[in-house]
Amino acid sequence: MTIESLVLRLERVEAQLALHRLVHDYCIGADHRDLQRWTSVWTTDAVWETSPDRRFVGIEAIRAAVQDQWRIFPVMQHATANHIVEIDAPTATGRCDVVVLVQLPDRRWIAGGGSYEDHYCNVDGSWRIAYRRVVRPFDLAPLAPADGPGEVNDIPD
Repeated sequence: MTIESLVLRLERVEAQLALHRLVHDYCIGADHRDLQRWTSVWTTDAVWETSPDRRFVGIEAIRAAVQDQWRIFPVMQHATANHIVEIDAPTATGRCDVVVLVQLPDRRWIAGGGSYEDHYCNVDGSWRIAYRRVVRPFDLAPLAPADGPGEVNDIPD
């Protein structure tokens, strides 16, 4: 084993960790209505394809789309799992599964999810999502109303 091979292995591990954090930041930004964090996960020319007929191109369109979701759903909660990445620096691809719970204005909940297929790009030393597509989406029938927090701001930190 050489220093050079160790450096390459360390760079790969760091990239994998950064890509996993990126996927978490996407969820945290959406769920906590943190527009700065949400914006930071995307390249400026990113594409977010939430369904075959809903495609948002560019950071401004992506920001507007999540802000529309925030107006519709008082609370959202994303959970991603099974995140795998293939790194070919300075780009990478990935796939993860997601479960999403959203509260409707009448306080009923919808559980849904699917998988995300991603293309990532390293921009000035930071990984970003360049393309995210929802595949295998599902929604369950609305659940009964809940007495939980009425607004995302009601959730304790």
